[in-house]
Amino acid sequence: MSGSLHHLWLYTDWANTLLLETLRGYSDAVPSICLRLLSHIMNAQVIWLSRINGVPSPVSVWTEHDLTTCEHYHRTASEELGQIVKAYVPEQNQLIDYKDSKNVAYQNSLQDILLHIFNHGSYHRAQIAMEMRRNGLEPINTDYLIFARNKERSV
Repeated sequence: MSGSLHHLWLYTDWANTLLLETLRGYSDAVPSICLRLLSHIMNAQVIWLSRINGVPSPVSVWTEHDLTTCEHYHRTASEELGQIVKAYVPEQNQLIDYKDSKNVAYQNSLQDILLHIFNHGSYHRAQIAMEMRRNGLEPINTDYLIFARNKERSV
């Protein structure tokens, strides 16, 4: 198991959970673009897990969900990502063959795919925060250091 990947998985789980709780608290005031971007984050995780496992994805890149469905995909994807990260052995340099949404074939290392998944979520959570603020809602701070400070206090 890679310590850095494990921390990034824990951070991603924490940030997505916090974002889901925040959006649930705002209820009907949440701008539709925020839910669209959150759906996209969840879809990407599900799609990448499907690629890693060599199975068809149940969602497409921009399938839109309600908050309850996003929570479902978050829980299932985070659990599976956690299992993959815990079993990951850097020395094996596992390569994943897959096709993108345009049916173009690629091969990337599992490590690069995991890093992409975690980074992708950060990018879109920042977009959600910007849209929330633009619409008069106070976004939650999901910076990595906020997670790290909270984690240190709980140890």
